[in-house]
Amino acid sequence: MPSLSAQKLIRKLRQRKHRWQEQLFVAEGPKLVQDLLDSGLKAHSIWSTVDFPEAEFIEPDLLQKLSHLSSSNELIALFPFPVYKTQQLNRLLILDGINDPGNLGTLLRTADWFGFEKVICTNGTTDIYNAKAVQSTMGSLARLDIEYASIEDILSQYPEHQFLVADMEGKSFEEMDSIQISKLALVMGSESHGPSEEWLQRAEKITIAKGSNSQIDSLNVGIAAGILMQHFAS
Repeated sequence: MPSLSAQKLIRKLRQRKHRWQEQLFVAEGPKLVQDLLDSGLKAHSIWSTVDFPEAEFIEPDLLQKLSHLSSSNELIALFPFPVYKTQQLNRLLILDGINDPGNLGTLLRTADWFGFEKVICTNGTTDIYNAKAVQSTMGSLARLDIEYASIEDILSQYPEHQFLVADMEGKSFEEMDSIQISKLALVMGSESHGPSEEWLQRAEKITIAKGSNSQIDSLNVGIAAGILMQHFAS
């Protein structure tokens, strides 16, 4: 059973400031925790209502009280923030003001699938270590180089990259030959407001053409990013 101090810590980690102070996040469910372990993360602590390697037992009622999700999932674990050592960064995904945790997790999974080695979140994006976002990554959190940075810092840190921002007013992405772009940074903006004005001024705008009979105003950011990342995958 988790000690009283461990229970207090788990509850504290509901808040972003405490997650970043402690450099710890919560993961729930046997599959997610196993995916994180298989990806090389070492757990700080694991408690489970079922048999799970190296887990301490926890009563189902206590797990329900400690869970960060609306419905508890047999197991709860604490992991330290991953430490990344990415050597080659040919493909970056930049997330500008993404505030839905589910979309954020999906974007990370898609980046992992298409070989975008690093994900950079601007200072308006929700916390990737939010329990719902962690759940949505399905383990990709442990395999990607992820950081939070300002737009100015991103631009100055990656001067050799070609920055492309998804925008309704851009040119069709299909006009661009991905093979000719050795270093690319793809910017995806807020679900409701689109990319910030600074990105629109400083990056090349690209768009996904919709069907001639379509009445829809926009695509979900996760779907749009998936289409673009597939095209620009290294």
